[in-house]
Amino acid sequence: MKHRITLITELESEMHKQGYSLSHFSKVSGINRGILSATLNGNPPKLMSITQLDTMVKALGKPESWLYELFIEQCFSEENKANWRRVRALLLRCIELNRDDLIGNILNLLMEDPIHVAHVFNLAEELVEQNQAIVAMPFYECVIENERNYHSERLAISHYRLFKSSLGHNIENNLRKAMIFYPFRHKLPETLALDALLQLSNIYYTVRDWELLEQCGQELNILASTIYKRQFQKNKSTRKTSPITTLRPLVVYYGQSHIIKFTAFEHKGDYASARLELEGFTDLSWFEGLDEEGKYEVEKFKIFAKFNYANLELLSGNSNVLKDYCEMLKAHPSEILASLTIILESANTYHYDIDFILDTFNDHIYPSNIIEYIYQEKFLNQYYLDVSVGISRYINIYYQLALYQCNRKIYDEKLEKILLALENSVEKYSHGRIVDCLELFRKLRDMPKNN
Repeated sequence: MKHRITLITELESEMHKQGYSLSHFSKVSGINRGILSATLNGNPPKLMSITQLDTMVKALGKPESWLYELFIEQCFSEENKANWRRVRALLLRCIELNRDDLIGNILNLLMEDPIHVAHVFNLAEELVEQNQAIVAMPFYECVIENERNYHSERLAISHYRLFKSSLGHNIENNLRKAMIFYPFRHKLPETLALDALLQLSNIYYTVRDWELLEQCGQELNILASTIYKRQFQKNKSTRKTSPITTLRPLVVYYGQSHIIKFTAFEHKGDYASARLELEGFTDLSWFEGLDEEGKYEVEKFKIFAKFNYANLELLSGNSNVLKDYCEMLKAHPSEILASLTIILESANTYHYDIDFILDTFNDHIYPSNIIEYIYQEKFLNQYYLDVSVGISRYINIYYQLALYQCNRKIYDEKLEKILLALENSVEKYSHGRIVDCLELFRKLRDMPKNN
């Protein structure tokens, strides 16, 4: 009773200071006189809603969220078991007012009763659906800290939402976040698991962990194939069922699963296995249920297959494809970054002369601002909005470029520019490559500079 009376006492005191009678304040605030009387004078007083409090505060000319701390005490007083509908409205109002401090206090008080874990999770999901994922993060953190069932789906989803929200430009930080989320990937709903595996794959690509990359590709392939087969059987059934809703066309996840595995085998030097994966995404026109977006993606996979076939030829020592490769890149500039890395690696292995390719794409290799370039819409669409993949590719390109110049014993202004770009990129975004770079820098230190 004490907390409730304290809130009422503060309101009545302010009304008295401003000279309001009950009837007058009812007219000014627009609150029914009977309701107002029951709230202020009832025995026991009628519990007010956050909307009522806001209305009274506004009528009194006080700042928004005035007396919220006392309202929270009222919600969680010993006399009143916390009512979720009432607390939910309070939380939403605190979100509107950016009162993160109050949100934290409310969540802590809520967690005294485990039943509210489900309520907090459901509210977080509603916020995500309303494109308010950032403000939902404290709610997911609350679920993670208080969910008692380690195998629950809502715990896995909460970890995924936090994982996805926390990804940024720093490659090592992304890896740390992936390590926390990784054990929960199998407990996700299928639609979220598809995208989670793609995001994990991007991270493992950036840190060059080809074993985990292959594993993610395999898991993605199994999941996409399972969903496709089940959906295909449903389509053949006389009973009509709704198709599964995925963020992107199902064919994207299936095709990407083969590309991911192809990439892992390619970097491990297992070209025979890579060729088998290449067949998996060369022509996906057989895929049923393709809409216009799906058909567009199938055509993109055909282009990816052409480039990856050329990659295998180069990595196997066939330099005859270089001129045709250069023409393909002119026609498909979105593939330049990914392709340059492979071209440089093969040139460093087999001592190809690729100066004509480097000159052709000089502007792509040396943009005035790498991060600004990576944020361009065309680039982001190509890499699933994953800036870290673009950063990783630039680091790999500059590293291979430095090796290319080193192998040709050329140390000029261009190499100085390459080394500076490599040093800055590694320092800011990928400390894990420092050892590789130090070894390279030692090698270069012994080289005579060209005048």
